Amino acid sequence: MYGSRSHKRLHQACENCRRKKTRCPGERPACSSCIRLSKTCTYPEVRGNPVTSGSQNGSNSTDTERRLAQLEAKIRMMERQEANSEMESYTRISENSAPFQDWQLPLSPSVEMDSSTTTSILPPNDVLEDVIGAYFQYCHKQPLWLFNREDFSSMQDCSEETMLALLALASCHSKHPFFQGRVHELGQSYAQSAREGIMHQVGEGKVSITTVQNLCMLTLANIQANKTTLAHLHIGMANTLAKCANLDVEACAIEDFGTRAETRRRVFWSLHLLQQMYGHQSFTTDILQDITRPQYIATYTDPRKSVNERPPAIPHEDISGQDETTSADKKSGTWAYMLQTSTLWGEVRTYVKQWAQQTNNAPPPWSIESGYAVINAYLMDSETKFPDRHRFDSARFTEQESRHLQRNRGYWSPWVYQQFAYHTIHNMLNHPFLYSSRPQQSAQLGVPNTFWKTSSELAFIHSTWVARLIEMVIRKEYRVSDPFIGHCAAIAATIHIYFCRAADKTTREAALDRLAKCVAFLAELALLWPSCKWLQERLQSLIQAAFEIDPEQEKDQEVPPPRTISINTRLMWDILLYSSGAYRGTASSPQTRSLFDGSSLFPEDNTDDGEDIVEIDNFHSPTVEVSLGNGQALPPQPGRRRTRSGHGTQGSQADLVAQSSSIPEDSGGSTEYTPVASWPMSLDMAYDPFFQFQDSAGPFFGTWEVGNL
Repeated sequence: MYGSRSHKRLHQACENCRRKKTRCPGERPACSSCIRLSKTCTYPEVRGNPVTSGSQNGSNSTDTERRLAQLEAKIRMMERQEANSEMESYTRISENSAPFQDWQLPLSPSVEMDSSTTTSILPPNDVLEDVIGAYFQYCHKQPLWLFNREDFSSMQDCSEETMLALLALASCHSKHPFFQGRVHELGQSYAQSAREGIMHQVGEGKVSITTVQNLCMLTLANIQANKTTLAHLHIGMANTLAKCANLDVEACAIEDFGTRAETRRRVFWSLHLLQQMYGHQSFTTDILQDITRPQYIATYTDPRKSVNERPPAIPHEDISGQDETTSADKKSGTWAYMLQTSTLWGEVRTYVKQWAQQTNNAPPPWSIESGYAVINAYLMDSETKFPDRHRFDSARFTEQESRHLQRNRGYWSPWVYQQFAYHTIHNMLNHPFLYSSRPQQSAQLGVPNTFWKTSSELAFIHSTWVARLIEMVIRKEYRVSDPFIGHCAAIAATIHIYFCRAADKTTREAALDRLAKCVAFLAELALLWPSCKWLQERLQSLIQAAFEIDPEQEKDQEVPPPRTISINTRLMWDILLYSSGAYRGTASSPQTRSLFDGSSLFPEDNTDDGEDIVEIDNFHSPTVEVSLGNGQALPPQPGRRRTRSGHGTQGSQADLVAQSSSIPEDSGGSTEYTPVASWPMSLDMAYDPFFQFQDSAGPFFGTWEVGNL
């Protein structure tokens, strides 16, 4: 008995399986795992093993069994290759790519894959070179700034995890036939393999600054793929590793622009940008006031409470390689200002999330202690410090040649982000939904007429600017490479929904046109990123719900009031708070199933969708002229909740948006690029509350030229 046990323990793994720390089948002279991976299989020389008597009698049978095992392994490998070649999802490759038939990769989780397959999952070198080029064209400083081009001069010096994370992020921009028809599936496979490799590095204590860089790329790749739970995980891991490695402290002289110093700075600030844009929002736990009633409180930045320890300096932007349009008169790039705007966006996310949770003890937005006042103060302060050379009127994006814009994406993509983010911050702070959706507003939360009028007109102006920016990038055929731009378009579309019920016909039709442009633009981005697809689906559902008619109301009157709008609050919060909306924390959410098991999740939310419908009447029509005779426009009445019991639609408005699948082409005449207001526009500065946004150095072209950055 003991002899047989000792004989079983003689089974050893081959060198490849031992190095990868995976289970070896043990076939001799070559195991099936090495045969499948086309590797040379070698076994270590065994010393001191006892040789039992009688083993020679079974040597012939042992050799026969070993050969049969090898033959069976080869047959299984041939059957697997033949089955893969018959699957359309893996073989959508053009006819001229015959040499690439061996590119088919195991994408199904049911296929046994481990860390030993990370080498085999990497595509050929020509595919890697194409993706590296796509990364530096569409992802470098758009928004992440992690590497320089020379860092990839030799792919052999790059780690497998870096290449896999880069493939997960940038393969969607590659035009190589290798990715044709399966870019999303391959991207998920690359991301999973990169994550496994990074976890292995952390487990073995082999973390480097490259590990944090890879986590940053994986975070943005997961945002693109709508895997927000994994994105939160990667941001948290990267933040913890960066702090443990003291990457959050400036360790070099400010004048030091060496490779080591600049790399540390770029990694830290790229991670900061991701945290502000997509990081998991957490509040401070307060148990000091009442230990029996712990609560979360929001905190806002106070520059007066700084510490002596300094974070890394802002990376140095060298734009000497750009032409005269972006180097002669521009002494610095726009990436640093994009960081500043992203920090403001993080504050906006916290402020809006407070409203989503209906914190009744929060100060009203018109209070000087409110988050609205604090964020607006920072916004105005940053606007006054924004260099003139980067402003909309000075940069003259619309006058640049498309070839120049594509050649200098490192400057123009952060600039485009800056423009979209600036107007979207205004849209979020002044969104009509925040201040009109509560069914029972207390006296403290009742919206004053002056605040409602000002905020609604700010939302009207800046949502129109977003539609204008969309038209601008489409006219220049400028490829958007940041999914955040799609989020900006979705937020602007939710504001245009409100003005689709304006009393004035011209305003109503213009809002429908701008809404259609936002929807079509988001639909184009949905083809590129699943996250934008998720936003598009919810926006379409929100539009359908907004233009529905209550059957009971339809019986009472022949024509429903044109200024009544129905808002699905759940869909609206999903769009406004994308990172929170995409992560429900329920067992049915695909975001949570990719990381948690069922025991770690919240119970399923069975709330009826109809209970989330809020009807709003008498929506304020925009006006710029101040009249003291009408007492200013009144805010809307508090929303009324209703239960949806029918699916009647007002087809003229909903169909106009749903059927628009592309942006209207220029017809040679005037477009909505310079909209015409349908109400009197006063040029008297003393009565125009929006004249403060006008650049005094330039001519005044009307209300639509007000409010740009």
